[in-house]
Amino acid sequence: MGARVNYNIKQADGYYLNLYSHWGEYDRFRDVAHALDKARPRWSDESYCARIIISNLIGPEWDGELGFGLWASQEPSYDNTWVTIDMSNKTVEDETGTHDWDSYINYHMPKVVDKVEDAVV
Repeated sequence: MGARVNYNIKQADGYYLNLYSHWGEYDRFRDVAHALDKARPRWSDESYCARIIISNLIGPEWDGELGFGLWASQEPSYDNTWVTIDMSNKTVEDETGTHDWDSYINYHMPKVVDKVEDAVV
């Protein structure tokens, strides 16, 4: 059946880049956090930031015929589960509310804990 999600990337001019994912619903929080983190060096450059976010959300599926759709519009798409990424305000809105990018990343990125055990000599 699919696990559909629409990523609405709101541009400074008020228009949206909309990315549809057929299978991304269940990992959407982690995937958006990861994409925002990867785009961090370009947060102040809207076009590069949006490209990095979209590239990371699609991942290795760029060559695939199915799974993703991309379009521009004057309105966000609420046809499925949705996430809105606001480029001007640096916020993410989803069903849990509106969050600034740093908070969203810190909450949803998997934490890696290094465990160093004492070596036996």
